[in-house]
Amino acid sequence: MDGPVTGVVLAAGAAERMGKPKLLLPFRQTTVLNTTLAAVEASNVDRVIVVTGANADEVESSIVADRATVVRNSDYRRGNMSSFLAATAEDPDAAAFILVPGDLPTIRADVVDLMVGLWRESKAWAAVTVYVDRIAHPLLVSREAVAVAAQTPGQKVLGRLLIEADDDRVARLVVQAEAPRDVNTPGDYEALLGDSGSTAVDDQ
Repeated sequence: MDGPVTGVVLAAGAAERMGKPKLLLPFRQTTVLNTTLAAVEASNVDRVIVVTGANADEVESSIVADRATVVRNSDYRRGNMSSFLAATAEDPDAAAFILVPGDLPTIRADVVDLMVGLWRESKAWAAVTVYVDRIAHPLLVSREAVAVAAQTPGQKVLGRLLIEADDDRVARLVVQAEAPRDVNTPGDYEALLGDSGSTAVDDQ
């Protein structure tokens, strides 16, 4: 199926393990979410959608974006899959979606570009990124795979379909770098700041 490739940034979670809105934490002159979003916007995706949910007013007012559309998911408590499906419903013309959680501020635009290239060359049903240390985002989900995921019950649907199922339809994009760091806990955030040489917002 030909058509646009849309980047989806998930920013709807309640950040229970962090204890406060992690996407609004300071990082590189802005926030964790805006750093993640900037990388996706700098990539070759055709469109960008940000899905909000928990703390939606605060998160939405913080967003700095050049070309992103914001979609609010009222059912965010049902998990990431509900947010992803909200994005896919918002963009019915897209042939494929590249999924990035909003708490990955070290995600690289060039890796997103590689995933866009993989789609345009192969029209893969889905794809995962294989880093030197683990499988991680970005994930590629074609419109056909979205339909399957939408009908799959339970939690962590994309993880089960794209990684655990060992499905031959899932391509593997190999990247010779470490996976971007998740920011789920205060310890993760401190480690992120240590890796970047920052004390929160650089030069403050």
